[in-house]
Amino acid sequence: MFKICADPKLQGKLNNPQKYFPSEVCQELNQFLKVLERDGQFTKTDFYDINTNKIPGITCSLFYRPDFVKGEVLIIDVKIKQADLFKTRFKITDDWDDKNVVESIPQYDQPKKIVKALVLIHQGITDSYNLGYALGHTGKKKEYISRHGQYAQHALEQLKLIVRKRQGRQLSPELTEKGRLIAEGFDEDLQFRLLIEAMLNYPPVWRIITAVSEKESQLDNEPILNDDLVKKLAFPEILRAADTSNRRSQTLKNWIKWIAKYSGIPIRLHKGGVQLTIPMLYSEGNKDENADTD
Repeated sequence: MFKICADPKLQGKLNNPQKYFPSEVCQELNQFLKVLERDGQFTKTDFYDINTNKIPGITCSLFYRPDFVKGEVLIIDVKIKQADLFKTRFKITDDWDDKNVVESIPQYDQPKKIVKALVLIHQGITDSYNLGYALGHTGKKKEYISRHGQYAQHALEQLKLIVRKRQGRQLSPELTEKGRLIAEGFDEDLQFRLLIEAMLNYPPVWRIITAVSEKESQLDNEPILNDDLVKKLAFPEILRAADTSNRRSQTLKNWIKWIAKYSGIPIRLHKGGVQLTIPMLYSEGNKDENADTD
């Protein structure tokens, strides 16, 4: 048997993992520690550097150093794979077809107004002008207000929160089951959680988050969230300079920043910097206001 060691802060987390890690990570971490305690090493281990081994799991990676002479295993760190954990939790698909995505990228970047638009449609406000006006948009011409209502409907349609059904000569929005759940959500927190799930299932968002979420790479070339990266991942090259590409890429960028801040997926905003998070990951059955989520 090998003794499991760690610095005091990490040892406290390992002694009480339910307080510091999501439940899926706790299960996987427990398996890793049992094997290390028994064998002192893990069969499927990546050699992270000359002194450190890495166990790459589904929801986390564990870094350790074995000492067979002393009969000890020093745990260096546990890194949660936030993006992969969300993929497991929300059953996110990776289907991607540029032909379907080019025309679909929205130009409406305010999550609160997306939720409000669903509530308004649920209340019967379906006309583009009335929807735009009720969302607080103003303009010298009626078509300017209508355009904002159309932008909102387009975002909802791409997130599969509404479908448009023909009524006479016009297409009228109708809530999908997911859209109805958000519109009828009993509080903002639930509405945001359901909206995040819809956004994560939108292919451009997931592809970008996967690219910019924090990883344990030793390389200094990890992608950061900026307009160029968004366009590279979400637009075919021929359309990256299109007139609306800047507004559309800004929408995706703002959605991802909001998702990261609200949900707990660390994303790289600039070289060496990661956006601070308010982890939604830890709230599934592990609510603890004093939990250390570093």
